[in-house]
Amino acid sequence: MTVHPMITSAALHMDGVSRRFGKTQALNAINLTVPTGSFVVLLGAAGAGKTTTMRIAAGLEDADEGAVLLSGIDVDGVQPKDRDIAMIFDNLALYPNKTGYDNLANPLKIRKMAQHAVDERVHAVSSTLRIGHVLKRLPKTMSGGERQRVALGRALVREPKLFLLDEPLSSLDAMLRVELRAELKRLQQEHGYSFLLATPDFNEALAVADTIVMLVEGEVRQVASPQEIYEAPVDRDVARFVGAPEINLLPASVVAGDDGRHLELLGASLPLPAGRLNFDGDFEAGIRPEHVQIDPSGAGALQASVVDIEPLGRLSALTLGIGQEQLRVTLAASQAEQMIPGSTVGVDIALDFLIAFERDTGRRLD
Repeated sequence: MTVHPMITSAALHMDGVSRRFGKTQALNAINLTVPTGSFVVLLGAAGAGKTTTMRIAAGLEDADEGAVLLSGIDVDGVQPKDRDIAMIFDNLALYPNKTGYDNLANPLKIRKMAQHAVDERVHAVSSTLRIGHVLKRLPKTMSGGERQRVALGRALVREPKLFLLDEPLSSLDAMLRVELRAELKRLQQEHGYSFLLATPDFNEALAVADTIVMLVEGEVRQVASPQEIYEAPVDRDVARFVGAPEINLLPASVVAGDDGRHLELLGASLPLPAGRLNFDGDFEAGIRPEHVQIDPSGAGALQASVVDIEPLGRLSALTLGIGQEQLRVTLAASQAEQMIPGSTVGVDIALDFLIAFERDTGRRLD
């Protein structure tokens, strides 16, 4: 095994890792780092390569190319059981004939830990996860959330150097998902655990991540903080994946006229936002739904017709028609109640938040 001093502070470092299954390139020379004590989220659609990345890190799958380093040590050829990694999947795989206590204690008993130490560790973890009441119960008598906490606890009792969580919350109902992702973030921060979580849910990623690694078709497209991923996506694919309703993508141009440069968008000439769009010509304008303001009286830089109103709880999503284009907008439900499909409203766009993409490549321009 080779020690790499420059990255010994990283719980996990994957350098140029590729994996092919037949004619399918599952991973294409990805680079990924999980600093010790950090919460990194691998975000991507189904088939993006998230699970393959996890399995290679755990040693369950071999990479065709590249290196996997744990705490700076190249683990090529190291068996999964010797990597000091805990994996948690959506498929919890609890032992159905073992109580909550025995499920939690099993990893420690395999390591032949003394019984008093097992008791101490199990009760400490069950207290942390608030599952002391299920220690004497079988999994079939537990709720989904309780089973999920037992599975998490079974990993936590070992105190490994790295946790790999592959969509661990996807089978839970929405309220329980929110509760448990907050629990994961709390545990990670309080105990300094190193977490790599894979999910297709951008809300989950934004809620828990210190850093997001955006995976698109087996390639790392962007590595950034949650806020940067949302506000400054590296390209159109990332922008479309992060956000709901999806970002509006509209044809636009920066045009030089007798009275200076201006923005052509949705059939109107609009002033350029200060310090932005320092180029000329056609591009694709990305506009988040929350960056559009609506005036029911019709006052605004643009006029639009209300096509559809979709209640979303405290917010509503409107679809507006402007010429041949449609614009998705979010606004307070109380304001949406004043809208009537077919009516005309005024529209103003917060151009300071506009994201410009190259039309052909989708790359962000500014």
